[in-house]
Amino acid sequence: MALSAQQINFFETFGFLVFPNLLSDDIGWITDEFTTIHNTASGPKHDGTKRTCIVPFIDQSAKMCSLLDHRDIVEIAASLLGADFNYLGGDGNYYTGDTGWHSDGWHDTGLFIKMALYLDPVRKDSGCLRVIPGSQVLGNNWLLKVRDVNRSREAFGIEPSAVPAVPLESNPGDLVVFNHNLHHAAFGGNNSRRMFTLNLSHHAETEPQIADLTGYINSHGRFWLDQLHSRTMRETASPERMRHLQQIIELEGGLADASARCRASMAEPSRG
Repeated sequence: MALSAQQINFFETFGFLVFPNLLSDDIGWITDEFTTIHNTASGPKHDGTKRTCIVPFIDQSAKMCSLLDHRDIVEIAASLLGADFNYLGGDGNYYTGDTGWHSDGWHDTGLFIKMALYLDPVRKDSGCLRVIPGSQVLGNNWLLKVRDVNRSREAFGIEPSAVPAVPLESNPGDLVVFNHNLHHAAFGGNNSRRMFTLNLSHHAETEPQIADLTGYINSHGRFWLDQLHSRTMRETASPERMRHLQQIIELEGGLADASARCRASMAEPSRG
């Protein structure tokens, strides 16, 4: 679904959009694939004590890779990022407990977005995403103060869960889209709530944009990755899908070295 001018304006102003029931026809097989990927993964199995994360995630099965060909997903991404947007991978999670206030990036050039699918109903006090609208816009004094939400007790005298925010309550089949810079958190969730993401960006054109994108790619060394996409994602790609993979392939030459450094200093790959 191509976005309207009003939807694009909303996203640019507030930093998020929610699409109820967008993938309701697909949620059955999506949930089955999510379970199969986690059950067959070689890493730690989820025991409820801490987050379990697989990166990249949809790349682990050819059927999940097809989400990058889904008409609605492609059109939403193209509306926000341009038709030649980049696919950056994503994570598949069993979350445990609260997730404190943070942003997923701090990009002052270009645009990076996350598409999130929750496979369990989540509400304000049971682990849904809470966001601070407008906190994705850099370069203002208000935002400098908002960044103190990650120390809300000291800065504002309130609990993190009391920070004013919009809860993006979600059901399986809904799609939540937000800017990486947007401050967000989750509170009250159980110890096995399921969620996975697709990370996307604009096609980098200028030297600062290319440098920023390259830095983002290399940061994934903490997941012990030598390339950002799986072989399955690339080998099953149509020419149209490959359009969204190509710039990453061209810029990921330093990722293997970053991964080697992380393997030498970390006991296990990052869980988030």
